[in-house]
Order: sequence, then C-alpha cells, then structure tokens
Amino acid sequence: MEVIPTSAVAWSHTVLENFLTKDHVAVDLTAGNGKDTLFLAERASRVLAMDIQQAAIEKTEAFLKEKHVKNVSLIRDSHENVSRYVDLQAADVFVMNLGYLPGGDKKITTTWPATMHTLNEIFSAMKSGALLSLAIYPGHEEGKVESEGIEEMIGALDQKVYKVVKITFPNQNHCPPYWVGIARC
Repeated sequence: MEVIPTSAVAWSHTVLENFLTKDHVAVDLTAGNGKDTLFLAERASRVLAMDIQQAAIEKTEAFLKEKHVKNVSLIRDSHENVSRYVDLQAADVFVMNLGYLPGGDKKITTTWPATMHTLNEIFSAMKSGALLSLAIYPGHEEGKVESEGIEEMIGALDQKVYKVVKITFPNQNHCPPYWVGIARC
C-alpha cells in the first residue's frame, strides 16, 4: 500500500514525481534549504534555483555538493527577477515553496507583491504542458496575505487555458499549509 502524502510539499513531490522527465528544465523559485532543488535535480536535465537570502543559497549549495549534484545553477536574487535568468517559455516546471526559510529568520518571508509579479510573469510566458507547483503557508501574517492573493488570482484563471488543482488539509488546526498545482493546457 502506498503512503498518502501528508503535507503540501509531499503532495508537490508526488505530482512532480509523476510529471518530471530527464529532458525537463525546472525552476525552483525559492531554494530554501535545497530539498526541492535536489528533488528537481534528480529528475530534470537542468535546474535553476534562486533565493533572495544568501543563507539559503549557501545551504542549498552545500546540500547539493554533499549529494554530488552538478545540474543546478544557483542565483541569489528575488524570484520576481526570474526572467532575467531563464527563458520562462523554455521551462517545464516552476516550484515555489512560499513563506520563510525553515530554520531561518521568520521575519524574512516571501511577499504578495513579489509573488504576484512572479506569477503574472510565469502565466504570461508559461508554455503548454508546463506545470507550476505552489506550497502555500497561510499560518503567518504575510502568508495569509499571499494566500488570499493567490486564491483570487487562480480563481480568475481561464479554465480553457489553465487547469488548477488544490489540496488542503481541512481537519488540521492553525491554518495549515496547502498545495496548488497549475498546468497550462
């Protein structure tokens, strides 16, 4: 019997596991501690991972070096500048694990204005067959604002162009994280 994923990130990985192929180009827009980056690197041909925090880039770099991963380019910059580093139309997968760096300063978070800008750029360039994976954390102040903005944005997406899946955990307390997957038709 398979184990059922019990977190937003686990659902992200379950979907991505069934989607990614060795010829895909993946973009990790929030490198964090490098776990999503490694997951992508083990399944895609090339990965661009970025994070606004130097600590996240250093942790990801050390984690990837320990695992002998060589198909990742690391960029220290905000995800809202992703189009400076990668042709968005060439990417097959985009991953965002929003919120703050686990084990880091909880005052430094992703913000709705930056995330909104990034999502708008991705949606305007996203090729047919591409997938966007979002782990969303509404349990802190900025995360709630971000979640509300994302909900409004995905509710307005043209259903003929995008297919949206949302997985929540309604029996968990304290505004649990949830996962949203968006595929371009």
